[in-house]
Amino acid sequence: MVTQQDLRHGMVVRSSDGEKLGKVTHIEPGTFEIEKGLFFKEEYRVRYDEVADVRDGEVFLMHGREQLAGARGAALEGGVPLGQEEEIRVPLAEEEVTVGKSVHEVGRVKVTKEVVTEQQQIAVPVAREVVHVERVPASGERPTASDTLFEEGSISVPIREERAEVSTRPVVKEELRIGKDVIQERQTAQATVRREKADVRTEGDVSRERGRGEPEAIPPEEPPMERATGTGGRRR
Repeated sequence: MVTQQDLRHGMVVRSSDGEKLGKVTHIEPGTFEIEKGLFFKEEYRVRYDEVADVRDGEVFLMHGREQLAGARGAALEGGVPLGQEEEIRVPLAEEEVTVGKSVHEVGRVKVTKEVVTEQQQIAVPVAREVVHVERVPASGERPTASDTLFEEGSISVPIREERAEVSTRPVVKEELRIGKDVIQERQTAQATVRREKADVRTEGDVSRERGRGEPEAIPPEEPPMERATGTGGRRR
């Protein structure tokens, strides 16, 4: 016997003589439904014990087309006995808007450093030696060695001065601090949604009670009454 695990939605269903009846649209424990189409005017429910075989992805029933049509007609003619309420539920759906948020990059802050060369002048105090020669008469207070007199020679006296030596070293004078703040604002999102409306109409001699939440029916407008005129004609 076939089980619920052997079936899946969309499988082709055939009668015992191989004729295609439709596809499986709904599966329940113990029964499944065949879609309405040219053969069935509405969904046809089949029990698992009415299935002869499942092979090559198709379902084969034990009955032929004529037997299925006869059983379907008898069920439709019998209908539901009076006094037993049969409630048919028609779902009406509508779409709801769901709003989500995603983060996108909208720009960047780019900081570029470049080296600029400039000349600076700094006044540095320096010292240097200046030579001055003065001739004065000998005082005789300091005796002169006799062996040094009348000798040729030269005396070298170094003259010195200070010179400024320039060097550089890096010093951090300031820094850039880049921060980000989050501000809250509102954006208006727009979407197109659908919803289902039901138009209930009756045909024939059908007594119908107004359901809960259903507006009262508007009676048809009556034509205006005709009044007789003095000339024998009629005017409205």
